[in-house]
Amino acid sequence: MDPSTTQQPQRQESDRQAKKKWYSPILARPEIGPIGVMLILFGLLGYFSIPEGQFSLNPFSGEGFNALGIRNNFRVISQLGILALGAGLLIIAGEFDLSIGSMVGFAGCVMAITLKWGFAIVIPYISFSGGLHIETLKIFQITDVSPLTAIFITLCFTLSFGWFQGWLIVKTGIASFIVTLGGLFFLRGLTMVSFRAFNKAFSQTAGSTTVTDLPDIKNIIKVPGHGEMEREAAKALPNEQLLEILSTVPAQTIAKITEKLTYVNEKVALYKTLSNKSKMIQSLEKSLEGAKKSNNESMIEILTKKIEAGINVPDVAVKVVTDIDITKAYIDTITTARPVANFFGGDIMEPVFDWLYYTADWNVNTYGRQFAEGMYSCLMIWFLLALVCYFVLSRTQAGNWIYSTGGNLSAAKANGVPTNKVKISLFMFTAFCATMFAACQVFEVNTSDAAKGNLKELESIAAAVIGGVVLTGGFGNVAGIILGAIIFGIAKEAFFYIPGIDGSFYRVFLGAVLVSAALTNENIRKRIIGSA
Repeated sequence: MDPSTTQQPQRQESDRQAKKKWYSPILARPEIGPIGVMLILFGLLGYFSIPEGQFSLNPFSGEGFNALGIRNNFRVISQLGILALGAGLLIIAGEFDLSIGSMVGFAGCVMAITLKWGFAIVIPYISFSGGLHIETLKIFQITDVSPLTAIFITLCFTLSFGWFQGWLIVKTGIASFIVTLGGLFFLRGLTMVSFRAFNKAFSQTAGSTTVTDLPDIKNIIKVPGHGEMEREAAKALPNEQLLEILSTVPAQTIAKITEKLTYVNEKVALYKTLSNKSKMIQSLEKSLEGAKKSNNESMIEILTKKIEAGINVPDVAVKVVTDIDITKAYIDTITTARPVANFFGGDIMEPVFDWLYYTADWNVNTYGRQFAEGMYSCLMIWFLLALVCYFVLSRTQAGNWIYSTGGNLSAAKANGVPTNKVKISLFMFTAFCATMFAACQVFEVNTSDAAKGNLKELESIAAAVIGGVVLTGGFGNVAGIILGAIIFGIAKEAFFYIPGIDGSFYRVFLGAVLVSAALTNENIRKRIIGSA
């Protein structure tokens, strides 16, 4: 038979209903690849972060997954995840926003400037008094801006800009890539100009692009007998005033604090004793190694016997808990007077991390103190935003509109989907996510910089694509975007622990994963819609 005359068997309609392997639906999911990559990265971070010379099969024994490592890793992941949610939903609708990184810097700029210098609405006008020049008429001013007001003012600017970009794109038909690229340069330049205009002395021609002297707003508390002040300032009060504060504390609270401080002091003394013993052993072993190199038999014998006999190191005395210690510990427990700032820049899950220290004996650093107080609040904000995005995409008509807008724009319009409103709303949502990101940074570190958010627009798009979002639109989900953010954040940390590899190699790895994910996502999309 002539091979050229052979034909491939045609697919039948009944093939759709043929029994499939149990694992086929699992392998067809776009998230399965990212999950595998994520597990590999978790293994790399857990193994290579174990200190050199130590062997352990427990990945949580290394620096990557101790309490402080988990806290810092999820800070990076959650901040990127906030932006990735906004970028991912917009890509599903078939558009891009390259200005989201610059929006972070701009939002932080507005927030920091209003918190430090207040907010005013002025009207410029031309004056001829003393020569032609421009003057301003102040019609509204707030000198003391609260955190909530600062966030509201910032949202007015960022959401308006997001709306304008979306409106311009849907009205003119210009590619969102071009419009938002212009927005990227516009916002970055405006941020630097604004910083230099406000943040300068009268004797300077240009100011700094960084605001670093904001008060620690999240840690402003009401101290008994002293009113509102920063927590650290309260702990630095003279001893007489600290004792006056202690006199207002209930006896039951004092007893609990005393018990905790006693436990901490005992643990610190124990860890210092173990550390002294370890240093003594290391010193003897180093001396023994030197004696072996010089073939000093008598010294080798003496040092060997000392090491075998064990090191007898005196115990470090336990520090006595004083009333001043109790007062300072009590001040740490006073609830913040600025809950909005604490919501964005404070810590969460403190009871869990306290349990890990006082009960599980795990959240302990090398000095015997608590390693981490809790997780950063940005993790909670990311979680809340992810829940909202999941509900909208999976349980509402708006979610169907987003998918249909990105899947087939013409068909969506023909079926009455308000595609223009969908796109404009999502551009505003990316601006909202950037503002939340900026709020977390400003209230967490009490500073703002014009360089904040640099390259975050590309990282957020990459995280969304790695998580299964197709660049052509109409395909992706929130779970995949979350996985993409985790992969990006963990890769950023894991490669810095691998010996013999430059830490920046993680960009090479992510570049390869990004291209592979894009190809895989497109292949899965074609299989699902039946076009291949």
